[in-house]
Amino acid sequence: MEINPNLLRRKVLDMVYNKKSGHIGGSFSLAELISLLYSEYDLASENRKDRLVLSKAHAVPILYAALNVLGKITDEELKTFREINSRLQGHCDKNRLSLLDATAGSLGQGLSIAIGHSLGKSLKKEVGDIFCVLGDGELNEGEVWEALMYYPKTILTNLVCIIDWNKCQSEDYVKNIIPMYDNLEDRISSFGWNCRTIDGHNVNAIKTELSLERTMPLCLILDTVKGKGVSFMENDPSWHSRVPTEDEYQRAKKELSV
Repeated sequence: MEINPNLLRRKVLDMVYNKKSGHIGGSFSLAELISLLYSEYDLASENRKDRLVLSKAHAVPILYAALNVLGKITDEELKTFREINSRLQGHCDKNRLSLLDATAGSLGQGLSIAIGHSLGKSLKKEVGDIFCVLGDGELNEGEVWEALMYYPKTILTNLVCIIDWNKCQSEDYVKNIIPMYDNLEDRISSFGWNCRTIDGHNVNAIKTELSLERTMPLCLILDTVKGKGVSFMENDPSWHSRVPTEDEYQRAKKELSV
């Protein structure tokens, strides 16, 4: 089932606006990736063969939106987003929602979790891909680099590391916190990854990269725009966790018409 990325963005917008809490910008930058992964891979069944670890777990509304489109979460349940007893918490919680593959929220841990899934599949001789999505601001965390250095040593290729390079993090641009992008691709490649930078809003480009035969671990740096799809949100760090006003909500809905 092909999923419209703007439909996912619209559902995220509604969730955050209605609950007056949540993360729009980093969810919007992932819309094309998530629409592709949930359309092409087995990520939405209880006995799924593929796995998705959303290390930047604050962007989980985009996963809830995809699961809603696929009929795994009802419209009524979507309205419970961020409520105390809801399965749809503000960060990924696999204990409440079994369709998630990691409980996350403390940034930096997801790639290590994904490596565990990769090793587990290898030991059990199971088929399937593991996708781990990191934020670029999340690369400030040291555990990410330990995991990047370790994984090629396993000689496994069933894990794909994906970096959402939207260049913004909470409160500011990434370049103003810990700049590292002049040679990010070279750094990761030096550890033994096939690291490539592509247009993160081009579904066909992402699909092509994921379909190529892997002889070494693949890391995709997705060149994206935070708040993509709504002109006044794009490339603005304040939309990391900002809630739109009524006027902004209506304007955003018009730009995201599907």
